[in-house]
Amino acid sequence: MLNPFKRLIHRGRGHAGSFAVQESSLDPATLPFKIGSVVANRYQVTKIIGVGGYSIVFLIRDRESSTWYALKTLREDFSGDPDVMEQFRKEARVWIGLERHPNIVRADFITELNQRLCIGMEYIEPNSDGFNSLDGYLKKSPPGLEQSIRWGIQFCRGMEYARAHGIRCHRDVKPANIMIDSARKVKITDFGFAEVISRSAAVSGRRRLPQQGGLGTPIYMAPEQFMNAPSCDERSDIYSMGVILFQMAARGRLPFYPHQGGRRMNRVQLWAAMHRLHAQFPVPPLHSPLFPVIKKCLEKEPSMRYQIFKDLRVDLEIVLKKKFSGIEREAAVGGAEGWELYNRGFSLANLGDYEGALIQYDRSLERDPDNADAWHNRGVCLRNMGRMDAAIGSFEKAVSIAPEHIAALRNLGTTLRGMGRLPECLPWLVRAVALDPHDETSWLNKALAEESLGLSSEAVESYRTFLALPPVLFTSHEKHAHSFVRQFERDRNARST
Repeated sequence: MLNPFKRLIHRGRGHAGSFAVQESSLDPATLPFKIGSVVANRYQVTKIIGVGGYSIVFLIRDRESSTWYALKTLREDFSGDPDVMEQFRKEARVWIGLERHPNIVRADFITELNQRLCIGMEYIEPNSDGFNSLDGYLKKSPPGLEQSIRWGIQFCRGMEYARAHGIRCHRDVKPANIMIDSARKVKITDFGFAEVISRSAAVSGRRRLPQQGGLGTPIYMAPEQFMNAPSCDERSDIYSMGVILFQMAARGRLPFYPHQGGRRMNRVQLWAAMHRLHAQFPVPPLHSPLFPVIKKCLEKEPSMRYQIFKDLRVDLEIVLKKKFSGIEREAAVGGAEGWELYNRGFSLANLGDYEGALIQYDRSLERDPDNADAWHNRGVCLRNMGRMDAAIGSFEKAVSIAPEHIAALRNLGTTLRGMGRLPECLPWLVRAVALDPHDETSWLNKALAEESLGLSSEAVESYRTFLALPPVLFTSHEKHAHSFVRQFERDRNARST
């Protein structure tokens, strides 16, 4: 078993999408985590901070590192769909693989909690007015022209970086996915997760979307996205950003929104109305130096828009320089620290990419060669790849750094037993059970090794201890353990008579 990011992730508090949270509409029985509970004996679940059409975000506190995270997982109606889960893993892997960028929300780790794949993201705390996204600013304190341009430039830089690192299209660019941190800097979140649902059998099978191919947030979607979201590219995201730039320049007003005489539209009606508006209606004129840029973003045909975010950024920089004689300095893209590389390795291993995880652990160990957890997890990856001798070397290194590292002791012993190196395995397993008398795995492997070595008296005591523990992982071995103990007792009774 991998040893999770134990002594890392001590950097900052910082995200969650600023969705409209409607906890009252959620059935507590279907929540993946109960508010106030402690998950995996480590994460205190504090509250729900985001609810989307397919996901839910919790604010959690890591009790070991005293760090706060936004923990995103799929909602109940998507969690059992194998297509969703597979796509969730793929998109999570792309996001976790991004190096740190000042305009992208950092995905710190991917793990499985309560049999659910979860992504732990940096938590961006709300400001004194209670909001932490562009959505909040537009509703309560719309930015002025200069701030709007600077945020637009920062957004472009984040998207340029993401595009250069394998993210083809965001597909859900909207103010709620543009976080604003305490330094009033843009951080983009939720990369690629729209595609999770677009490729899901759950979408078409449960008719969750009103149109074939429709996916995203209709107020901000490009015309082509309503018909075929999976085929969208960077230009569709540029259209969405054009809507947002219009909204910032118009103090929160949207360029397109259906008016129904006060009547409330359902989801299907809204999608149909927004598709017609985006596809057919001209952009309302604005008295703003940003209007030419906005109009080009909002061209109906993708070929008529800016083709890449760099071109949009250059035009925004020209407006900034002309109107305010200023520039938006580009923040340095920091190299990953050791703890980030460790977390990335941990996450990739949880996604089954042991080769990729191994690369990240090695990079982490270059920066911190005394990280016993990294050596241990590296050994787990090597073992899963069938490289047993190398795995043993990593486990031994972990134990040499941290002699009481129970997981390393256990895995060293069990790996040696699996290789048939029985006399060598026993000392490590003895040390493991001495440190943790409730370690089911170590007791079972110790018993099996002792039985194979003909140490029947020792084996029967180990089996008895194993059977006395609450069964968790190895219930299939209980029958053999009971049988061995009964046979030992029969043989002993026969000898005594």
